[in-house]
Amino acid sequence: MSISTYSNEIKYIQQDDEFDYLKSLIESLDKGKSIGILLYGAPGTGKTLLSITLAKSLNASYYFIDGSPDLDRRDLEGNWELRKGYTKFNYGPLTRAIKDANEKGLSFIIINEINAIRESEQISLNSLLSENHINLISKGFERHELSPNAKLVIIGTMNKGVVGINKLQEAFGDRFLICPEITYPNKKKEIEIATKITNCKKEIAELVVDAAQQIRKQATEDFSISKLFSTRLVVNFCLLISKMPAKFLAHNIQNCIINKLGETVEERKSIAMILDGKMFKEKLGKVLGYSERKMKHQEETIPVEEVGKITEKMRKAINEYIENCGPNQIFKRNGEIMWKFFQWLWNNNRFILRNYFRLTEKNNYHMQYKKAMGKSHDYRGKITLRYIKWVYRNKNYDLVIFMKRFYPVF
Repeated sequence: MSISTYSNEIKYIQQDDEFDYLKSLIESLDKGKSIGILLYGAPGTGKTLLSITLAKSLNASYYFIDGSPDLDRRDLEGNWELRKGYTKFNYGPLTRAIKDANEKGLSFIIINEINAIRESEQISLNSLLSENHINLISKGFERHELSPNAKLVIIGTMNKGVVGINKLQEAFGDRFLICPEITYPNKKKEIEIATKITNCKKEIAELVVDAAQQIRKQATEDFSISKLFSTRLVVNFCLLISKMPAKFLAHNIQNCIINKLGETVEERKSIAMILDGKMFKEKLGKVLGYSERKMKHQEETIPVEEVGKITEKMRKAINEYIENCGPNQIFKRNGEIMWKFFQWLWNNNRFILRNYFRLTEKNNYHMQYKKAMGKSHDYRGKITLRYIKWVYRNKNYDLVIFMKRFYPVF
């Protein structure tokens, strides 16, 4: 729990007119009442920042409460403290917010993850939302009431689709006047948010937002990734790579994105492959002025403009295979790729297959092959059949993702 007054800090950037709507709502309603607003949406969409920015824009103090099952009614209303020879009552955020509202005309209570509060403690807020007062059980039912000239805004936030540790009581939820959903912004707006908040180059924001929205799409459509690449993470990552030396770019990608979003080895692989497919590190490195020789070598080996041509030729070769062998002769029942598919391509479209497998260098498969087999993946500049067999046997799951999502040919 914390209290803050207006200051020049990071502010919420609205997507449409949600901020203007909520501010107008607060200003339009009569005084002498508590106003309940329940914001819900995916993690990292700016629900808490929106709440704080509303309070600051109206020059009002706000009390911040972190919802938790450990939260006690005394934490909300106040508690007795034993001191040397006497006891003192410390008023909680609810009573202090009422006092501020009565003195200054307006005050906010912001409750983050409101559905994590125990049902028994939600009762403390019922009377405040519906009857504009509370009675302190710990202090002989001392009454604290909102004056006719004051407004108290209670904003609760919760993640969409997450029930929470505790159930949100129906009677409690009904006392909130409105329940707006805060969604992730569109691409243009998300780039604007990242650029304004972090002061990073627009090219950086564009690359990061593009990757974030691709990972977010995969997480919501096929559920192969558990966590969403939130707008908060976009902002944090843009800030991080803009402030730190460019030589730590790979570390920041691994630690801030891949490890943070991937809960399993498979998820981390999927995220890494999305980023590799977009040449995320290479493109960011160029913008940041990172000129490591290894990165330059990769760029020279597979020019960006050639990737599209390679995948298009591979698609045509696969269509030719389907015409000759049938559409059911590519994948096994368990989803893995059949070896005879690659064998046919090697015999009939060897040059195309070799060029396509050159793209696996982006995922460092060739380095893993060299470490495991003690030899290079190519001979006189041409990808070897042994390397293709090794990738097929050891990276079949990754290869399916590689060929379907990152350099799509199916």
